[in-house]
Amino acid sequence: WAYARKFAEKSGTHFHPDPSITEAVILGLAANLDEYGRPLCPCNFYPSKDENGNWPEGLYLPKDEEVKRRTWICACDEMQIYKYCHCLLFVTEEGLPITEYLPEGHEGREIYGLVKDPTPDKGRALGRVLERQRAEGGHAE
Repeated sequence: WAYARKFAEKSGTHFHPDPSITEAVILGLAANLDEYGRPLCPCNFYPSKDENGNWPEGLYLPKDEEVKRRTWICACDEMQIYKYCHCLLFVTEEGLPITEYLPEGHEGREIYGLVKDPTPDKGRALGRVLERQRAEGGHAE
């Protein structure tokens, strides 16, 4: 809980007003931390092997492979870049995920509409770095 509280404060977000949502996400993160050694996002779909013992192709890797990457380790890349938490752990006071920085067509924008960032001076550390690189003519992403 301490890590999540500190990140919420640092990012200018709040825990979901429904404590059962916050608790479920925190417990999922803790379980993944215990099992895989990293706080892997508990809200994603992680595939299982098919009937032939092969991993399906797709966006997500199996959990034991996904933990080797940074993408879905809490606070995930979406949170670090767009300040968007699809788990609803880091949200506005009203319990909505911030969608202001998401690209058009992102499912978060389609589901929640435009949710403005009430604390634009906080969070999005990776997003700010990428924006700075783009502004300086570098190639980000």
